[in-house]
Amino acid sequence: MATLVATLKQYIRTKYKGRIDRNELRPSEYGALNLFRKQSASAMSILTPEIKDAIVNSFGNEVQIPVLDFENITIGNLRTCEIQTGGADSKLMTVVLFTMAFGFPMVPSRHRNNDLGMQEYFARNLEARRLKALEFLDGKCVDFLNLNKNAYFPAGMTAYYPVSGNALQVSLEDSKEFFNYVPSILATQDFGGRPDVLTNPMGMAYVRKLEAQGTMNAENLAYQVENLGDFFQSNRVLNGAGVKSTEYLVGDGAVAIQTRLDPDTYDGHQIGNGDTPSNLWTTQDLPGLGTVGLYYQAKCSDESVRLAAERLDGLTRTFVESFEWSWDVALLKSYNSDGSTRYTPITKAELLLA
Repeated sequence: MATLVATLKQYIRTKYKGRIDRNELRPSEYGALNLFRKQSASAMSILTPEIKDAIVNSFGNEVQIPVLDFENITIGNLRTCEIQTGGADSKLMTVVLFTMAFGFPMVPSRHRNNDLGMQEYFARNLEARRLKALEFLDGKCVDFLNLNKNAYFPAGMTAYYPVSGNALQVSLEDSKEFFNYVPSILATQDFGGRPDVLTNPMGMAYVRKLEAQGTMNAENLAYQVENLGDFFQSNRVLNGAGVKSTEYLVGDGAVAIQTRLDPDTYDGHQIGNGDTPSNLWTTQDLPGLGTVGLYYQAKCSDESVRLAAERLDGLTRTFVESFEWSWDVALLKSYNSDGSTRYTPITKAELLLA
């Protein structure tokens, strides 16, 4: 019998539109990062213009911020002609930065005989790394809050709730009124204002319930959140065993975030003349990340081995572009001369399952 196998049509392939695979790149909740950004812009921010400028221009050097320690003053009851003693001690608070970087190459010849165009491939690679950077930075902010949370719990604090691991332990029964007690807890610590609250999606479900329990309900619970700042949620806030939701109560102006770029990026250096330099240091604004440094380079490269599976083993001297985005980040907190004997304006609470 005759066969028509050799002339069968090939697979019918559509153009890449980036819709059917959109769930492969899903934005997350970056509440911790957003909390830091909000407080950095606050009128009460610890990030003064002088500190910001010092960090921006500090590459290759350290930034030290002068501070004065708390002084436990004794009030006397006798006038004297003796020379007075005492006074606050000065210290230097060093700013710590960490570097973030990501990148990828582009080989234009890969797309000459490929249904996936260069622009789509470039955009997808950049978006994947942008989302990963947001997740990484949000996690850094959560870790910073947890590392620098309040560790001073005298009787005035444990009168509200017991403490474990420097976190208030709020039973299921007490959690109904927890946010009502938050302003009182801060008043006990001599912190005023409206604290921002960072929690996880489980914790936000409880907050939404309180906000919905207004005056038209049999039991009005909405008053609990009226004296608080903004609520933020992050998937990087993890619950421990037996914990229903975790909350960080962050006083206004307690934390801040500032970025810094490398000198070559600030100076806009390039190698090669004209509009197409072979090496270029510039900046780019990335949504959610702000202004970052972009280092571009173009060169000849042997890509024959790496791209052999794409039948491109003949690319022994092909044109390759490389893109690298980078920046430095400083996370700041308000100074505490002795966290073991003085309150810190970052209080962690765990709302328990039982």
